[in-house]
Amino acid sequence: MKKLLILFAMGLLTVSCGSSKPASPSDDTNLEQTLDNQNAAVLPLVTRIQKLPGVTLRGGVPVFIKNSSSTSGRPPLPLYVVDGMVIGNSFRTVENIVQPVDVKSIRALTGSDASFYGARGANGVIEITTKKGN
Repeated sequence: MKKLLILFAMGLLTVSCGSSKPASPSDDTNLEQTLDNQNAAVLPLVTRIQKLPGVTLRGGVPVFIKNSSSTSGRPPLPLYVVDGMVIGNSFRTVENIVQPVDVKSIRALTGSDASFYGARGANGVIEITTKKGN
């Protein structure tokens, strides 16, 4: 019985002895990015777009924060481009075309980066690249 108790105590000491180094904030960020990448296939497209810098939701659709306050009551909608093909300004159309599991990358473009798309890209551009496209 005494041997069993000693073995149990040694086991507890071994398990409780870990790294005494506190986790750095960058470790938390890397962990979050890793988990986001692993779970990307199950995240809805709107959630993935909403996580882009400068993007928020208004009325359930993504808009750029700088354009979200509008005098007409409706914020200007960004232009959506899927695999290099201009889809238009309807997020619902893109949501029906693109399956989250197929998305390879998503980029938010504003200003001079969006100027490639001319006046249609004035409210910002959301470029989606799928695994099937490129």
